[in-house]
Amino acid sequence: MSADPLPSRLAVLLEGVLFYGDPHGLWGPLLEALVPSVHTVFILGDLAEAKRHPEHIDDARATLGTLKDRGINWYTISGDRESETSDICDLLFYELKDQLADGRLIKVKESNVTVAGLGGVVRGRIWDGLSKPRIQSPDELLAKTPPQEIYRQGLPFKKRSTIFPSTVHWLSEQKADVLICHEAPSCHPNGFAFIDELASALDAKLIVHGHHHLPYIDRLNNGVWVRGLGLAEVWRPQAPLSDVQRQLLRSGLKSLEENERAYRYLKDR
Repeated sequence: MSADPLPSRLAVLLEGVLFYGDPHGLWGPLLEALVPSVHTVFILGDLAEAKRHPEHIDDARATLGTLKDRGINWYTISGDRESETSDICDLLFYELKDQLADGRLIKVKESNVTVAGLGGVVRGRIWDGLSKPRIQSPDELLAKTPPQEIYRQGLPFKKRSTIFPSTVHWLSEQKADVLICHEAPSCHPNGFAFIDELASALDAKLIVHGHHHLPYIDRLNNGVWVRGLGLAEVWRPQAPLSDVQRQLLRSGLKSLEENERAYRYLKDR
């Protein structure tokens, strides 16, 4: 497997982490890629095509159960397909809610990496990602939703996988090493500049996104690396280092973290 053009520090920290492009019911590539060194999996949304293939829901449930049985930590963000039917909504937003990374920070303890999740897609009737939002938050939308459209005491299932300005704002006040999202940043022809800005606010060094099924690597003007993943594409970042170099870098990073922790402790006393 060839190395990735990422800073060695980031690539080393992400070794053991696997990113999986939109499955759309295709789980074979992921299962085949689960070598012993993989400890964490991040899925970029669109688990199933539930409207055309209802059986995809059981396939997703079985595959994700396999990850759990193997002791692999896994998380996913929502994509537009998670709003297609009530059944796929139930699976992701209720049954598997603890593994849903939308609007959350996920700490990968094995790698000492923090991953921020921005799930969902831009929906112009709520916010087009450019102009002033029509709706700021899920709570505001719920308050304006007719009672007959409310689903399980919450948003209509067709609106669940939506990017809300309130979520972007909350994430922008956090810090993370990596941002995963379904929508793309501005380097993609159909991407959004607010994702670039969010990555900057997070101090993220890397954005990994799905949705467009286009495998590519790019770098934004703000210096953030971008990795777009194709349909059911597996990506395991690897550093172009020897075992000795890798060990020395990991040791140096650990020392740096310990020194920073000691500095913060003494500074606040």
